[in-house]
Amino acid sequence: MTAREPQVVAVGGGKGGVGKSLIAANLGIFLATLGKKVVVVDCSLGAPNLHLFCGVPRPTRTLAEALVPDGAPLADLAVSTPVPGMRLIGGAADPAWVADADLTTAQALLAEVRELPCDWVVLDLAGGMNAVVLELFLGADVGIVAAVPDPTSVELMHRFIGAAFLHRLRQHGLGDLADRHAAPKGGIVGPLEIYLDAVEADDPYLEHLRAAILGFAPQLVINAARSKHDMELGRAITSATHRRLGVPIGYLGHLEYDEAVWASTRRRRPLLVEHPEARITKCIEKVTRNLMAVRAPDQDAELLPSDSHYDLLEVMPSASFEDIRRANRRIRDVYGAESIAIAGLYDPASLEAVHRRLDLAYTTLMDAAKRKEYDAELFPDGIPMPPAALPTSVAIDPSLRLDREAAAALRPPMPELGPKSEYSGPVLRQIREAAGIELRELSERSKIGMGYLAALEAEQWAKLPAPVYVRGFLVEYARILGLPSLRVKETYLERYRAGRGLGGEAGEGGARKRSKSDAAE
Repeated sequence: MTAREPQVVAVGGGKGGVGKSLIAANLGIFLATLGKKVVVVDCSLGAPNLHLFCGVPRPTRTLAEALVPDGAPLADLAVSTPVPGMRLIGGAADPAWVADADLTTAQALLAEVRELPCDWVVLDLAGGMNAVVLELFLGADVGIVAAVPDPTSVELMHRFIGAAFLHRLRQHGLGDLADRHAAPKGGIVGPLEIYLDAVEADDPYLEHLRAAILGFAPQLVINAARSKHDMELGRAITSATHRRLGVPIGYLGHLEYDEAVWASTRRRRPLLVEHPEARITKCIEKVTRNLMAVRAPDQDAELLPSDSHYDLLEVMPSASFEDIRRANRRIRDVYGAESIAIAGLYDPASLEAVHRRLDLAYTTLMDAAKRKEYDAELFPDGIPMPPAALPTSVAIDPSLRLDREAAAALRPPMPELGPKSEYSGPVLRQIREAAGIELRELSERSKIGMGYLAALEAEQWAKLPAPVYVRGFLVEYARILGLPSLRVKETYLERYRAGRGLGGEAGEGGARKRSKSDAAE
């Protein structure tokens, strides 16, 4: 047995068919490729299918044997998979288990899971939100909710989160509060509404409620993303859900829609083994690394979302008018009447109130005089500057709640730099990754195409334009990363000219004549 209990991850969601088994299996596979000992458990009682995504036949021994009195030890039911370091415990195929399972069953399973000799356990939960599913979800160290870019899926995901929180209240001995809010006339009740009601009623269990709220932090994965809008949906959901329900959902990332999933499942082969270079494989890697970086919720966090104009529009107080215009367009999209991100969260009247509040924020911040007056009231000691010392990725997405040590552990070390440092493409990439800046973010901030930035870092000379353009790219790159632009230009362009067989300024001049054909590449 390992020296400590395994980390337990549960993958659930309100709707079936959103890819919970796909996510659970491939989280386990990628963790195993990192050298972790992993057990994936099919917790679907009656309709198990996790074995298909793990590349093994349906196990003859299943979870059912461990759930009966004096049953087999859970560890004895684990079977090998094609992935070294990962084992599978198959789900019970007998539909009778669905009716027989109760909270005692779930609690016994969780206790046995904690004794498995491994580093990570990934639970693939059944669809829906019955008490057994919620008990397993809340009993894990990290609970992941999966959804696809579809209104019914997102609404049921919101309802799953609401039901999970009410179940958490009952676990904390706050059943009266949970029962009082269990039937909100078709709406979804979250921690925020319950907390506000408790404050107004001067509830004696307010501190217990606060502890229950601050310990509730599900993580979201969006599956089957087909468009840029789908890929941005997760951040919109986390923002809207926090503001409406008071749930600080973390966002682990999205999985792109990929035919490789269908092909690998049909061949009964694990996706990451069969298609290691597929787009979705890269997405799974990012989601898994974000999962490994999740830390315990901050017990000193503020329960009430900020209501300032800046926080409503999700901009910094130092934002320019153009920044505010862009933010307004984005937030209007999030809270639009047809928005998928808010599916199930608002009725028409409450959504109209949100729109009026956004109107006030926008008109105030876009009027110089009104904004100055508002800032003086909001920031009597002066407008705070952005936290430049924090990694950019953390500043943009605080829902991940990465502390500096956790974020740094996932990034390469910052190279030693000095006045005579040589700035090659790989060195620039290492500096960027060490600073926690993604290539897409750098592209958006520099207005340089991602293709050119990738070629710059990979030193793919044939894919770069003429030196006059590369010089401009390097200046912007250096500016954003806080590097000495002159030294970056000199050392990189020297490598560039040598790589393309150019010589000095004459070579650069000749390259200018070819700039159109180079740019076309």
